[in-house]
Amino acid sequence: MDVAGRGAEEQASRRARRAAQLRAERERGGAVDEAALERLRRDQRAWAAGAEGERRVAESLGRLERYGWTMLHDVRWPGRRQANIDHIAIGPGGVFVVDAKNWSGDVRVTHEAVRQNGYGRASALEGVNQATAAVAALLMPQHRSAVRGVMCLAGQEDQPVTVVNGVFVCGRWQLPEHLLAMPPRLTVLEVADIARFLAQDLSSNQPRARRADAPAPTSERRPSTRATPRRPAGLAGYVLLAAAAALGSTAGPAGVVALTSMALLVGALWTTISGRRFAFLGSRSRAALAIWPALLLIALSNYMWGDDGPPASLGSTIASQGQQLTPPL
Repeated sequence: MDVAGRGAEEQASRRARRAAQLRAERERGGAVDEAALERLRRDQRAWAAGAEGERRVAESLGRLERYGWTMLHDVRWPGRRQANIDHIAIGPGGVFVVDAKNWSGDVRVTHEAVRQNGYGRASALEGVNQATAAVAALLMPQHRSAVRGVMCLAGQEDQPVTVVNGVFVCGRWQLPEHLLAMPPRLTVLEVADIARFLAQDLSSNQPRARRADAPAPTSERRPSTRATPRRPAGLAGYVLLAAAAALGSTAGPAGVVALTSMALLVGALWTTISGRRFAFLGSRSRAALAIWPALLLIALSNYMWGDDGPPASLGSTIASQGQQLTPPL
């Protein structure tokens, strides 16, 4: 919990020091841009309020630890060099990317929008969705659907849970109860594995110059969708299918169907067992479904050959180039 709000506090301190330098320069008779000084004061207050809100939300999330939840505070935004995510809660109910908002004034929440003092906060909601997508892209396919975004209103503690633009919006008091009420999505081992992975991948000592909900500059990359070593690209699977089709072409259409379906069957079994991607088979469930079409295609090729069976030329071609049918490891 000590980490929560650290990035916002650093930004508040920077602006406070800069404002003090400008005031000292003005006292010495130097020319000072009063508008710039006022912006620094305003930003300093906003960052300080944000840090306090993050600490309050972290305190509320800490109550979930006794129920098997793990919390990450003030971690980097994947794919962005100078942005942070306030909190990530990992537990039996899933992975929740939590953005703390310590807004003042009149805050109103409906199913259509979130407004503060009459102004819409659609950009803040979009920021939560983008951060959620960036975190989900780091996980294995079977875990991505368990990642959800939450906007916690630290200054509006008793705000009922409302879904706005795909984001759970709630008050600080409702946050722990809402997460505990979520249906189980992850096992104890999955919670520990995901928490350990995210803690290592998202740890960063880089200074944070912008809150997680702020839009990225045009020169900054979009949230990364690169595959992790546990989710290799399926290019090798496409190469294997193409090679099988080329080998089978020596025996006509039946040979193409036979070898391609055999390669598809091998890849489907490999993905079902290992969980690694094979061509268009990106998950165990999809690979298991592909086994049956592969078997039907093999039966179809046998029917196309008839009683004579596959020609001898096909067998000799496979024997000489069989290494191409080895599934990727």
